[in-house]
Amino acid sequence: MRRLATVLPVACAAALAWASVAVAAPPERFHAQDPGSEEPGFVHCDGFDIDLATSGREDVTVYFDGSGEVVKALVRSRARDVFTNSVTGKTVINRGVFQQLFVRIGDTDEFTHSLTGYRFMATDPGRGVVLQDVGRIEYVGVEEDIVFLAGQHHVPDDSEDVFCAALS
Repeated sequence: MRRLATVLPVACAAALAWASVAVAAPPERFHAQDPGSEEPGFVHCDGFDIDLATSGREDVTVYFDGSGEVVKALVRSRARDVFTNSVTGKTVINRGVFQQLFVRIGDTDEFTHSLTGYRFMATDPGRGVVLQDVGRIEYVGVEEDIVFLAGQHHVPDDSEDVFCAALS
């Protein structure tokens, strides 16, 4: 009986999961290619500005439940940023390869959000890594409060000093 008590809930859960998948709409997939954009004066440093040129690609998969409501979305991103010192012309190239997963919270219109991979990984020949933000970040709520952080996160969202130091 103990064995049945253990096996039965697992079998029921598996059957319900299979049934919900069977009636769910197939996922939608789409791709977005950013041919590039430029932002002169992206950051203002002491004595120079940093200009930014970006390009990238996103592959998106959206999953639905049986009633056609979005239950989760997976976004895979590849980005390339070129940061340029406006005075010296020195550049630092940043690569970003990461994925974001958005999962609906119950029957609400809110989603959890996790980001895994590296948002920033920029190296300067002779100095090594000058910008780094790698690992996992989990957010919750509309304000995207951070509830979990793992890895090396050296590029805060509101810090211009890190960019200025990388290009000085």
